[in-house]
Amino acid sequence: MTNAWLQVAQEALKVPGLLVEIYGDLAKPGVKQAGRALETVIGLGNTVLWPIAWANERSRIALEKNLEKYRKEMEGVAEDKVVGVAPEIGVPVAEKLTYVTDDRLTNLYVKLLATASNQDTLGNAHPSFVNVINNLSPDEARLLEYFVSNNSMPFVIGKAVAPAKSSHFPITAPIVPVEALEGLAFPLNMDAYLSNLGGLGLVEVRDDQWLSDDTIYAPLRDRHKVALESHITTHPAYSGSKLDFKKGTVNCTSFGRKFISACHAQ
Repeated sequence: MTNAWLQVAQEALKVPGLLVEIYGDLAKPGVKQAGRALETVIGLGNTVLWPIAWANERSRIALEKNLEKYRKEMEGVAEDKVVGVAPEIGVPVAEKLTYVTDDRLTNLYVKLLATASNQDTLGNAHPSFVNVINNLSPDEARLLEYFVSNNSMPFVIGKAVAPAKSSHFPITAPIVPVEALEGLAFPLNMDAYLSNLGGLGLVEVRDDQWLSDDTIYAPLRDRHKVALESHITTHPAYSGSKLDFKKGTVNCTSFGRKFISACHAQ
């Protein structure tokens, strides 16, 4: 066992050569910056296993693709601005680069790594962001893109209201703007997505606050209105009920804004 780990450690010393193998040319823009930034994490944790991962076809493809993304991120960073990535960020991200293949998630990891590699943006890179990305689905990463250019997301929830019974039942998940749904693989999971993003501290879902411009909510109410009215009319449990909507907003938190600044392309 000792000899096996000694061999792994010896292979780790060849990681700079591995970078050359990936990029093909040390003179290629961004390669020198990438190598300098990763010096502090090469040989630590799972970066020791990079040469072994390189021997596995699937891992090799993932690592090559993700490090190429990183190189492109580092192209525009002046060499005197490059800093060694803190192991608290670099080591767990380096591990993910060997097997995570979803583009939305790898983009977050790579952008965080680049943020932590630049003296000008280093202060935006918090170690907890690695764990945040670990707990995101690809759809949730896509949903967060809405907040790159928006501080709040309006939503409505359809309800079956029976005044005579003093009852009201939610019959929809939050209905959000169409542009927030674009690219989602499972838009019907919106309730779960917002719950998880809220639990991670990235957003705050408020059903007691809404935007003052009611015209923003009109398209949300109208999108499924006919189908919802038909559902209430034909469903025995909603006898005597009528359709109503509850307005609300999803607000990006200060923590969420910092995460977006560090991990999302602006």
